[in-house]
Amino acid sequence: MGLNKSLLLGYVVACVSPLPLAISHEDPLISALSALAISPLAILIYLLARSKWSSGGFYSYSKHVSPTLARIQLYSWLLSYVLYVAYTVDYISFYVLNLSGSGSIVMVLSLSAIASVLVASGSVYVALLATSMAQIALSIPMGWRFSPSTFVPSHPFTAILSSGLLLICISLAPYASGDERYAWVIPFAFALSSVFTVIGGFFVAPSFVVYLQSIGQYSIILAEYAAVRGVLVDELRLREGTVGLVVLVMILSVVSLFNYGLFYDLTIVPSIAALYLSLALAAPLSAAYLKSSLAYVLAFLSMAFFGYGLLNVLTTARGIYLIDAILALVAPASLGLAVGWAKHIRGRR
Repeated sequence: MGLNKSLLLGYVVACVSPLPLAISHEDPLISALSALAISPLAILIYLLARSKWSSGGFYSYSKHVSPTLARIQLYSWLLSYVLYVAYTVDYISFYVLNLSGSGSIVMVLSLSAIASVLVASGSVYVALLATSMAQIALSIPMGWRFSPSTFVPSHPFTAILSSGLLLICISLAPYASGDERYAWVIPFAFALSSVFTVIGGFFVAPSFVVYLQSIGQYSIILAEYAAVRGVLVDELRLREGTVGLVVLVMILSVVSLFNYGLFYDLTIVPSIAALYLSLALAAPLSAAYLKSSLAYVLAFLSMAFFGYGLLNVLTTARGIYLIDAILALVAPASLGLAVGWAKHIRGRR
């Protein structure tokens, strides 16, 4: 049974977490261009959800076009978002809340444990509805100081990429089991967060709202966690998928505490690289699934953004971080090809 309209809305709003975007105080033009750059992906996802909306996400569409490429897309997507869940918990604790000592350790482990319980119990979507409503209320700039952003980025395209990294999480929207009639919540949530992002460029949020952006960051963790669990359990039918995922997330959280700065740096680079790869594959495969001219145009525009993003990661990373990024691309591709080859060999026997 799929999610009802309210829970779907809460989930999709959480995917494009409006509060961190609203308080980012980006140049309004950069914010608008970021939203414009991601909009072809948002429209493509809306078309997909209108045709079929299941927790298998892009993989459920891609496997009908090319099983091998679909597996590469799946593995790179899983790598990206498992890492995202792990390092974003650290980001909230150490960088947003500025915790240290035993308080930071308790916070990291508590956030991971609570997320695990919510996802494993199925209560995560109710929690996301609550956090999404809170984000919308807090994103309204009442009591904020009017101060238009005058920051002019030296590299506009890089600024657009950076600003678009939260909006790009609209790509999580297909990973819910929903009624196709409610696909309208996808463009609605995307437009809502885009508007808050642009408006936020004219206002400076009070300090307490800046701290409360952790609600938005945590909402993304919950949405990602739920999406990964849905793919493993509902799409791939892995009976122990939930237990395995919870154990992995908790282990990564513990490991991160040994050196949170190094852990963050070593996980964010491959996560972003793998995300761009997965979306660069998902876009054309999804268009081929829909078999419409509009879908192909939207996929081409999306791939241009993802291609530039991936190129930016590979050209700016240095040393071990470049190796990290390359491994994040090679490992899913190698695994996907190996599994495809093994299935082919078994099929010939």
